[in-house]
Amino acid sequence: MTKYVMVALGFANGRFCPHEGQYLRSFDHEHDNGMGWGEFTSNIARAKKFDTREELFEFWTKVPKCRPIRPDGQPNRPLTALSVTVEPIE
Repeated sequence: MTKYVMVALGFANGRFCPHEGQYLRSFDHEHDNGMGWGEFTSNIARAKKFDTREELFEFWTKVPKCRPIRPDGQPNRPLTALSVTVEPIE
């Protein structure tokens, strides 16, 4: 059965990203008052797996309950600070 993993391409703002090319291992959207905190790995076996692309997209765009709105009035989606791609795995 096919599963999906998230691969960091870099920060969406173009700045240097130490996670570039790595797989998302875990992410806490509520950490640091909604700023989020993630762990990444170069080992695909340790990557967070999703059953569908839609489930992965929902996780990537998840809004933390502790701070749902950014100071600019937009939805707070901390993981979308990363540009990502989806990779299927068996």
